[in-house]
Amino acid sequence: MIQRFVLTALLCASMSTVAFADTVIINEDFESYADSAALLAAWPSSDPARPDNATRLIPGDTAPFYGGTNLTNFAQFCGSANTPGGVANCDLAGSSGVAGGGTVNQMTFPSIAPSATQNIELSFDLGDDALSANMRMTVGLRGVSGTVTENIIEMGLYNGPVGYAYRAVLFPGTSPNWVGYADAVNMDMPLATNLDAQSEVGAGFHKYKAVISVDKIVFTLDLFGDGVTNATNTPGDGVPGVDAMDTVFVSTSALGYTHLRFGPPSALPSSGGENINAAFAGFDNILLKLVDIAGPTENADFDGDGDVDGKDFIAWQRGFGINDGSAQPADGDANGDGNVNGDDLAIWQNQYTVPPLTANVAAVPEPASAVLLLLAMAGFAGRSRRSAS
Repeated sequence: MIQRFVLTALLCASMSTVAFADTVIINEDFESYADSAALLAAWPSSDPARPDNATRLIPGDTAPFYGGTNLTNFAQFCGSANTPGGVANCDLAGSSGVAGGGTVNQMTFPSIAPSATQNIELSFDLGDDALSANMRMTVGLRGVSGTVTENIIEMGLYNGPVGYAYRAVLFPGTSPNWVGYADAVNMDMPLATNLDAQSEVGAGFHKYKAVISVDKIVFTLDLFGDGVTNATNTPGDGVPGVDAMDTVFVSTSALGYTHLRFGPPSALPSSGGENINAAFAGFDNILLKLVDIAGPTENADFDGDGDVDGKDFIAWQRGFGINDGSAQPADGDANGDGNVNGDDLAIWQNQYTVPPLTANVAAVPEPASAVLLLLAMAGFAGRSRRSAS
């Protein structure tokens, strides 16, 4: 368990940066809309011929979907195929004779891209009723210019691989297509085996996040959005962290990102077609922002030996939780605020000096190299922790 905690903490660092002046591009909690028409005006359908595409504003959670875990407004998308049976499914949520399959809801904005001083962060909550193991529902980010589409990122539910998944495609060079968060071979940190299927997790809103830097994207999934690596399907039962993580080494093309979308990936109907159990998903708290990368004034060399390595992580781990302003650098306070928390861990991650081990694993195709490095660090930290206790 200690090793899993250490690995989780290391991975959390990969998905976080210290922000001094975030630039928020889109911050959508769906609370400002009076009705579904207002929502559709802000998030128009991708098909002008189908402006009403079965997307509905839901005032808080509505049984039987999503387990009663969300008490605020959210957008509900009906992704059934545009057939009589699919329309009938969507009508159950008040769509009045229309279906959403074949469309998405989207916002456009001037092109953004990661840089040496800023990362891009995309996060959202996806409501899953856990009834369907054959659903396509995602939030996606992409760059579009005329007929050219590049830099596609999508996270959510998919049908192959089944369940929780992400993809990064149409980047320069080689990039993966769909990868399941339960994939024990390709994920840096896959879902626990007792929580790697929707039926095992149960209904709820789950937090997806992608941190896009100049040379990589870090994908994470936090089941129930509870901020822990869950041991069971009870929200909050676990140690601080996330439930799954993967790093993809790609670089964003010059086109950048211009479109944020929710609904079926690439506007495909949810794969259940006319299956009511594959029809619905909820979307909430969609946040897209530029985040400043930690500057040079912070210092994560907690032991003062001239480098930032695993020993400094252990110092942070031991000091984690000091929040009365008394923390010193040796306790793991990297930003001088007198506390030891996630901000200091993010600084450690940004300043971490890759040890010589990477020279031996650099030839191994990614993401295997990241897995070896993180597991080696987790093992070292676990042994140090046990010897100190």
